[in-house]
Amino acid sequence: MTDHRSDAADVVVGIVTHRRPEQLGQLLERLTGQLATEPEGRRLAVVVVDNSPDREAEVVVRRYAAKVSFPVQYVPHGAGNIASGRNALLDAAAHRAPVMACLDDDEIPADDWLAALVGALGRAGADIVVGPVLARYPSDAPAWISRPVFHSVPDGWEEGWVTDAWSGNFALATELIGRLGLRFDERLGISGGEDQLFFRQAREGGARIYYAPQAIAHEWVPRDRLSLRYLLRREYRKGTTLGLLDRASGHQRWGKPARRLLKAAFWLASGGLAAVRSAVCGQRSALALGLMRAARGLGMVGGLLGRTIDLYVHGETDPASSPATIAVVAAEGPEYQHAGHARHLAAFVSRYRSLGFRVAVVVTGSRTGFLVRKSPPGEVYYSPALRTIGGVQFVSSPVAIATQLAWWLFRRSPRVLQAPVDRLRTRLRARAGVAHVLGAWPTAATSRWVAQTLEELQPQAVFYNTIFTVPSPPVRPASVTTQGLIAHDVVSERAESFRAAGHAIRPADFSASTEATWLQSFDTITAIQWDDARTLRSMAPRAHVVVTPVALQVEPAPRDGVVPGRCLFVGSGSLHNVEAINWFLEECWPTVARRNPGSELHVVGTVCARLGKVPDQVILRGELPDLAPEYAAASVAIAPLRSGSGLKVKVVESICHGLATVTTAVGAQGLGALDPRPYLLADEATAFADGVVRLLRDPGARRELEHAAADAAELFAPGRAYAELDERLADVGIIPKAGGLPGSADAPLPVLPVAAPA
Repeated sequence: MTDHRSDAADVVVGIVTHRRPEQLGQLLERLTGQLATEPEGRRLAVVVVDNSPDREAEVVVRRYAAKVSFPVQYVPHGAGNIASGRNALLDAAAHRAPVMACLDDDEIPADDWLAALVGALGRAGADIVVGPVLARYPSDAPAWISRPVFHSVPDGWEEGWVTDAWSGNFALATELIGRLGLRFDERLGISGGEDQLFFRQAREGGARIYYAPQAIAHEWVPRDRLSLRYLLRREYRKGTTLGLLDRASGHQRWGKPARRLLKAAFWLASGGLAAVRSAVCGQRSALALGLMRAARGLGMVGGLLGRTIDLYVHGETDPASSPATIAVVAAEGPEYQHAGHARHLAAFVSRYRSLGFRVAVVVTGSRTGFLVRKSPPGEVYYSPALRTIGGVQFVSSPVAIATQLAWWLFRRSPRVLQAPVDRLRTRLRARAGVAHVLGAWPTAATSRWVAQTLEELQPQAVFYNTIFTVPSPPVRPASVTTQGLIAHDVVSERAESFRAAGHAIRPADFSASTEATWLQSFDTITAIQWDDARTLRSMAPRAHVVVTPVALQVEPAPRDGVVPGRCLFVGSGSLHNVEAINWFLEECWPTVARRNPGSELHVVGTVCARLGKVPDQVILRGELPDLAPEYAAASVAIAPLRSGSGLKVKVVESICHGLATVTTAVGAQGLGALDPRPYLLADEATAFADGVVRLLRDPGARRELEHAAADAAELFAPGRAYAELDERLADVGIIPKAGGLPGSADAPLPVLPVAAPA
């Protein structure tokens, strides 16, 4: 598109847009008539700054520019930060005309909007003129919220001089920008409040602000803002901005904060009293107004303490940075249990939180994994069962509390109590005719909640933890640059594996075609291993498939404390683990115990609750808080898996701890490219027992596998495990290609002595 920056004008209309091409097109069409009929031959221009890295607005602006007579400039910016976008608009438009008028991209101006706005600027001799932004609500909006005071600005003002302004509908004399050095503070570009600071700086520099009620713009209120929660968060954010401004005041160091604290106390008290009075009278709108007033007072205190809040990411944040938000949608929190899939999810969350991103864990049910927690920096949970107060999150649903307490007690009970509970659960599953649950599709209510939560978050990336967490129909907020799937395995392969073993599964009709259909919702898929990646690429050819194996950062177990003859099995109570250890105890262990007297087997994990009577040499350790001592004492790790799919965390964990391992072809899935192999492979009972006995008797053979394990462990270090996904996120603009990752230093990846996956 032609660059029109050299074209002078009398008035330039500026718009910053972000992923709203349809609304932008409606706005531009509405401008056409009034721009073409400006009086006295006034020269006009339009500048559109596209704040999306995908440049959705370019084709809209190009088509518009081709059919109008005045110059139209398209500025690709792609920062996603509204303050940065507004600064790009100042840079592109301020020097082109003595007057700049601005609208938000989701607004529609009245027919005489520009004439009223610019006319008031000259008539009143003002430096800045603001016009009202009047809310329009969907027809099914709640009755209590459908009143202008909640979303319109301002409320009932008369024409004249004012001390406040807003960025959604204003005009200014552009000479102010250079004279006062005005810029939008990009540290507030995610949380909001950058316009409050901008106009306050202008006012403190001597600029006079005038309100023109005839310069009307209309704004449709999106559904994600039709809630009391949004209104309270918005008011809290407004309060924090006021507190931050007073806290940062260079003069009257204590005077301004002290006055702000008194104002905060007044707003808190008056808002609280109004809320109580309205609640007693049953006046919901008035109740909301009182709570909003109190929330703004509370925000003032937060701002004075140096905190602000992101309207789209719950919890307090440091205003000095505005990292991208990555949302992870999961059926349960990664802390709920210690099974392999939970470890994989926990590693994902930890990886991107440690790199400086905001990670929002959206838990579709009540299994958060905690009852009360203080969110660590950069990580926050969402769940229908959760509430957040002052950065502390707690489970508020009685059913969820009871469920999590029962699970917590079960995991920490002695086996003598766990066993009868598990037998009851097994009978109930048998009565229902289900041996293994692949996953459960979300209900309509859950789908709506996930969609609403993502709309409120406005993340730059969304990753669904298995396809069973995707809402129906799939939703993709406008802010999302990439929508991804964390694939722990190829689900249809797992289904076939269990069917082949004679187990009934749920959903019973799950197939490869079902999985392929759901995979079309994603443009990024993380496969847990290389064989899965090839399969997923064939099922979803349009998606970008990367390999992200389980990431484990553990110290290799010291080998000076090894107990001769000790074997180790680690597993959750999942069906395939129960099946595996029972097979080993029945078919292999008698041979191992006979041929290598003094052998013992430690079984660790919730799988112990599902086992019957075991031989004396088999020690059921249950769930342990720290596995390192078990790995340090074991001579050999076993993984005798008979069914399943994906990548087996127990095998990867034994590799990372530097143990020699005996496993089956199922247990070694996805690890065939390792060369030399850090494990012995055996599927038949005799061969499996032979492999265990050989490693127990032959220290040289065991050390050979231990050395191979130490080399292969580098593959599962976080930096290497996530290298492909990091590169993908850089390609879509979430991780900057230049300057490296947020919160980390660039470092070369280790060269591994492994064969490249085919």
